[in-house]
Amino acid sequence: MRKFHFLTVVGGLVLAACAPGTEFQTVGGSKAYLSDPVAVDVVEADFNIPFLLPQIDSVQRSLRDNGSVVHEAYFAGESRVAMVEHVYDSWFNHVSIDSARDEFAFRMFLSQTPMQTRDPVILEAAGQGTFGFLAKDGPCFAFRFVKRIKGSTGYDSDNQDPDTFVAGYTCDADGEKFVRLFGFMSAGDKARVDRRNSI
Repeated sequence: MRKFHFLTVVGGLVLAACAPGTEFQTVGGSKAYLSDPVAVDVVEADFNIPFLLPQIDSVQRSLRDNGSVVHEAYFAGESRVAMVEHVYDSWFNHVSIDSARDEFAFRMFLSQTPMQTRDPVILEAAGQGTFGFLAKDGPCFAFRFVKRIKGSTGYDSDNQDPDTFVAGYTCDADGEKFVRLFGFMSAGDKARVDRRNSI
């Protein structure tokens, strides 16, 4: 069986470990506070990261802005592999979208990962309603992007702007496939993750 390699993304940004009530910086640069993190079974994660990255063995969920934003962190052992912020009934503003599209901001993010001493290939995150970047270096990739994953909210002002921010770093995975397939955890994804974990 192929051994997976995991490295923790270090540094500030949104991947820093967040203690209860800890202030952190959102993708748009504003300050926010997370509620106490709660452990969630991997099959009950809101998003399909445990399906896309089989090494994920634990998930922690927090809320912010009176529960209107969910924040999930994904771990392989002690290493934080990825985090997701999702706006339930709304979408990110253009300040957040512009930040995700800013290659300099992405390179700053890379400087907080093990890729800081390497020369990775940087690609735009591709897909409808998707803005951001991923970097590839051999079997490893780092990612920081926003994406629209829910349907229409029914609001007149809903232009299908991104509602989800995703960032992280891992190895032994296909970065472009990850960006393309990232979304909500489906019943089929849950069943596959459940079967895999019961073996």
